[in-house]
Amino acid sequence: MGTPPTLITLSFSGDLECCRLLCETADRFAPAGAAHLLAVPAADMPLFRPLAGGRRSLVPQEELLPGWLRKVPLPGPEWRRRLFLPRRNVYLSFRGRPVRGWIAQQIMKLNAAAGAGTETILHLDSDTAFVRPLPAEALGTAGRVRLARFPGAADDAMHAPWHRAASTLLGLPPSNYHGADYIDQFVTWRRDNVRGLLARIGETTGRDPIEALAATRDFSEYVLYGVYCDRVLGLSASGHAETALSLCETVWSEAEGGGIPQVGAGRYGLGIQSTIPLTPTARRRIVAEAIDRAA
Repeated sequence: MGTPPTLITLSFSGDLECCRLLCETADRFAPAGAAHLLAVPAADMPLFRPLAGGRRSLVPQEELLPGWLRKVPLPGPEWRRRLFLPRRNVYLSFRGRPVRGWIAQQIMKLNAAAGAGTETILHLDSDTAFVRPLPAEALGTAGRVRLARFPGAADDAMHAPWHRAASTLLGLPPSNYHGADYIDQFVTWRRDNVRGLLARIGETTGRDPIEALAATRDFSEYVLYGVYCDRVLGLSASGHAETALSLCETVWSEAEGGGIPQVGAGRYGLGIQSTIPLTPTARRRIVAEAIDRAA
């Protein structure tokens, strides 16, 4: 590949120690010259400021949302549980109904990618870590960026609303499944496609694309992007090369987290879901041993 990618991570105070580990391993193993955009809530900026510098810039998440979308002030996790308040943030929209924090987060990721300083984007969740050097050519070669595409993965009913939302937002025939899924870790996008995706949503809905997304009850940014590249542009015209191989080994549940995961050849990261009850010390130990094994 030519220009190094832009790494994009959204995080918050609850994932600070996970994110610290990601940043340390990214500084060690991410492609040379890659910039890392770390977006956190404005209130959490002081906590994350030590992670900024070098390849990494720190921005408030609020800058990735339009001014008409404002976060509702809510207490911390413990008081939310006591008062039966939503676990995730809620945003007030001056153009429609309130927006769930998960939807606002996906809008932030799309806006961050659309405004990135490089053509290639690499999304990194804050509960992932690098375990070996990631060569730039692993993200794409001959001008084509890899696209994680998993055909036949239609057995997850949770994903059906995301595919239906993609149909509506992109002006495609209604479908519960568009032939493949695109949910993964270490996800690569092209900036020009993100901008094209937002333009398509605007044309299809006749609304500001962010307004249309905010009004959508349930969607997945990865499914939306993948369906756009697959069904609207066509993979050959999208600048992507499809692959069913993930760049990241992922531990999704506590039941899977008993041992040290084996990160095989062709995989460069390890994701351990932040909801798995691990102390920061235990998480660091697992990642350190995975790095030793990967070497």
